[in-house]
Amino acid sequence: MDWLETCKRKQLTALTELYAETAVAECECEGLGKLVGHGQILEYWRVKFALPPPRPFKLEQIWPEAAGIALVYRFMDQPLVRVSFQFDATGKIERSRCRPEPVIPLATAFRRDFPQRGPSHTSTGKRQRT
Repeated sequence: MDWLETCKRKQLTALTELYAETAVAECECEGLGKLVGHGQILEYWRVKFALPPPRPFKLEQIWPEAAGIALVYRFMDQPLVRVSFQFDATGKIERSRCRPEPVIPLATAFRRDFPQRGPSHTSTGKRQRT
């Protein structure tokens, strides 16, 4: 994914070229709301890329969505972030939305709640038919 690679390399100009001129980027991670157009998106990433130490991006998941694609990535040891992208007819990013990715504890993800059954034997010790 070009977007992730340009972020990894901190290529600000290349990153903004991926966005349409009137693109809208919504950020729910930091409560910034909507960024509209190259100027605001460029400034957002300029600040991000300036932060020391280098903040590598690691792709965790990627999948298609009805109107584009979504991916989950992480900065070094930071919480997971989900980004959804929608594209215009020329393939440029028309809209993006980032938000924290909910973390589901592993034990919960695989837990199955089986219905409780009554005793399988009668009071006389004979097995009940079910």
